Amino acid sequence: MKISLAMIVKNGERTIDRCLQSVQSLVDEIVVVDTGSSDNTIDILKGNSNIKMLHFEWCDDFSLARNYAIDNTSGDYILVLDSDEYIIEGKRSELERIAERNLIGRFKILNNFIKENQTLQSISHVSRFFPKTVRYVGCVHEQLDTILPRVGMNITVEHDGYIKGDKSKRNIPLLIKNLKQYPSDPYYLFQLGKELRIDKQYQQAFSILMKSYKMSAYNTAFYDKLILEIIYSGKEIGKVEVLNIIEHNEGKLENVTDFHFAKGMFFLDFLVKHPSTKLVKMEMIKDSFLTCLALSEKKHTEYVRGTSSFLANFNLGLYYELTGDLNRSIDFYKLSALEGYLDAQKRLSNILSRMSSNQE
Repeated sequence: MKISLAMIVKNGERTIDRCLQSVQSLVDEIVVVDTGSSDNTIDILKGNSNIKMLHFEWCDDFSLARNYAIDNTSGDYILVLDSDEYIIEGKRSELERIAERNLIGRFKILNNFIKENQTLQSISHVSRFFPKTVRYVGCVHEQLDTILPRVGMNITVEHDGYIKGDKSKRNIPLLIKNLKQYPSDPYYLFQLGKELRIDKQYQQAFSILMKSYKMSAYNTAFYDKLILEIIYSGKEIGKVEVLNIIEHNEGKLENVTDFHFAKGMFFLDFLVKHPSTKLVKMEMIKDSFLTCLALSEKKHTEYVRGTSSFLANFNLGLYYELTGDLNRSIDFYKLSALEGYLDAQKRLSNILSRMSSNQE
């Protein structure tokens, strides 16, 4: 069994060596296709005699570039990584286990991103290990074109590409191009809506995400994240319709901590925007974040690390601070701060300072 790494890269001088070092013991061959680097990426690759390096003229199509890399491998099975990713957990035997069963392997990616000057992590599972006969489709957010079963792998990858750059500006035009060819594809509508939300084009994002929602079955692979994107984009523009989306998905997403966290954030923001509303009550905010914490003791799904722990505790601290119960607020801020959440440490310090001043 021969395993090949097939990678495409552009301007990856900061991370390419780290990525390749992490995979050396797992694969038999490394094929890297450069799509137009202007930094030192090519020099770095040329300095490694174990790498087969090729060039591909970029044509705004990730699938064509990835398939070109696969075409130039000689392995039986293909592993795909990006240059800003690196394996932090996994063994060769795990890859062989999947290959021997002729399956598609899905591994966990920890995506680092910056929010409020602190690094947080989201969690995703992607299909990146497959027979050489399989190919990609889609010019961006490309997918494997296969009916082979997909199974989870004991492989964990860390990704920090979101920290150094905004990929939405690149992805939005490509997704619009893709949708001209597939105008009713709910997956590409979801991806476009997500990118628009990241780019703070909230009204457009919400409209497109709702189109995807009306076409998507609840067992669709991206359904959970579609609902989260609808809630967060709707929050920014105060969409009342989100309340119906939340109600209709309570049962389907009851074990997803991010769903209850997003609910709490939406309810809080909605009350601020509509202070006289009778559609949302303050207790709904508290109950949403308490549900997040309760789920941490059970089997649950968490897409952003902290929604079942320090982020929920922080927002409960905010809730009790807003309602004037400073003692409870301090308790929840302390729990969040103990896990290293900087915003909680700041709020806690601020409250304790104010209380100390009032006692003097």
